[in-house]
Amino acid sequence: MKKAPTKSTFTQFKSFWDQGKNLSSVDPKIGFCIQNYAVNSIFAAFKQNSSVLSETEKKDFEGLIKDLAVLKKQIDTLPSAEEFGVFLQNMFANVDEEDRHGEVTMRTSASFKLIGELIDVFSQWGPISDEWTKKSNLF
Repeated sequence: MKKAPTKSTFTQFKSFWDQGKNLSSVDPKIGFCIQNYAVNSIFAAFKQNSSVLSETEKKDFEGLIKDLAVLKKQIDTLPSAEEFGVFLQNMFANVDEEDRHGEVTMRTSASFKLIGELIDVFSQWGPISDEWTKKSNLF
C-alpha cells in the first residue's frame, strides 16, 4: 500500500499563511496573527533542522518575512487572546449552526478544518482551554 506523500514543513505552514491572507479581508489583525504564526512555525522548524527547507523554500520564506514586516507596519495593535478567542468562537458558532441544520457543504467542511488549524494559532497566547482542546480533537 502506497503512503500519501507528506507535506513539507514550508507547504504545511504556507497554507496557514494563505488562510491568514484570506481572513485579512475580514479582520486584518486576525489575518496578521495567523500569518505571523505561519512564519514563526517555519522559522522554528528551520532553526531545529536547517535542511527542512529546500533552497526554493528558503527564498520563498524570505519573501514571507518581508511581507510580514510590511503587514506589521499596517497594524496598529495586535488582538488580545480574548479578541482572537471571540473571533474563533463566532466562526465556530456559525459553522456549527450550519452543521446542526444539515446544511453541510464543502465550504462547511473546509471551515471546520480551518477552525482546527486556528486553534493551533490560538496557542500563541498560551495554553488553550480544555473546551478548545476538546474541539480541536474533533477536527
